[in-house]
Amino acid sequence: MISDRPRLLLVGDTLNLGGTEGQFTELACRLDRSRWDVEVACVRPEGALRPKLEASGFQPWQCGPSSFKSPRLLSSILALARRMRARAVTVVHSFDFYTNILALPAARLAGVRTIIGSQRNLGNLRSPAQQAIHDLCLRLATHVHVNSEAVRERVLQVRGISRERLTVIPNGVDLGRFSPPTERPRHDTGLVVGALSNLRPEKGLVQLLHAVATVRERWPEVRLVIWGEGSQRHELEGLVASLNLAASVKLPGSTEFPEVALRDLDVFVLPSLSEACSNGLMEAMATGLPVIATSVGGNPEHVDDEVTGLLVPPGDSTALAKAIARLVEDRAWAARLGQQARAYAQSMLGMDRMVARTEALYVQALGRAKSR
Repeated sequence: MISDRPRLLLVGDTLNLGGTEGQFTELACRLDRSRWDVEVACVRPEGALRPKLEASGFQPWQCGPSSFKSPRLLSSILALARRMRARAVTVVHSFDFYTNILALPAARLAGVRTIIGSQRNLGNLRSPAQQAIHDLCLRLATHVHVNSEAVRERVLQVRGISRERLTVIPNGVDLGRFSPPTERPRHDTGLVVGALSNLRPEKGLVQLLHAVATVRERWPEVRLVIWGEGSQRHELEGLVASLNLAASVKLPGSTEFPEVALRDLDVFVLPSLSEACSNGLMEAMATGLPVIATSVGGNPEHVDDEVTGLLVPPGDSTALAKAIARLVEDRAWAARLGQQARAYAQSMLGMDRMVARTEALYVQALGRAKSR
């Protein structure tokens, strides 16, 4: 029997743990299957998130080449276009840089009428050549999904993409999974500041270490834990040693249970130098933590300074130290900031809200396709 539901193909990169990968997986699992006939494809459909998709009845299939620098990229695009035609795909939604390069040309070749690309970062961390290729591919989309107003302003600079083709849908948070503990932890050795981050230069972790070193000159009981992994680990470990922070700073690596890690913190810090829509920030707010974030990208769209958290300039370890000190000095005010952050997350950042807005985008895009 042929389904009368629109056939929707979601195309992601991998199923490893990550912000975009998590949003991709949650959307696939939560879409209303009575409305949409959903298929899932990935450049490399392997990773820790695959069992979650399989538990929801999906069998993610591979659609990408082993390397995007290989001549096989063209054959992968053609093969994907053939599969889209054979499966009579109605809507294609690609999620990131690599899948836009792969899926958007394929959808055009296949004659798909509703093609949704995504940009989920500010684009300033890629080379000019990479960004130029990506911009060309985004122009093939009938609609572009971005996750913050800051990203929308970046995409509007791309020639050929008009404002009406752009839709802002912030990332969603699982408010059940990320929720305050029944009782805040009491740390015998002092207040714990924390971050969940890839260990990369653009995450501003060097500035965070310098800030904590400054704070500890007055409050030596303050400790820092940075959850995550990445290319900057060796540099950060060296800086911890040179700042004499080895006894008070931990870098325990990645975690599959960020909700547990967050509930053991007193203050969450996002010191990024570039950020579009931080999942870690939103998860910390949902957990009811007082948050400190840099005023870059989409962060100010969620952190109302001195209402739902504190904002500091990027790359400024002195300002970051002062913000941490304010929360150390006034724990009652810090607790109020955390409560207000949780209330904001409940009203604006729930995963169900993200899914509903994405489904509304699909309906709107299909309507425009029919009118064309």
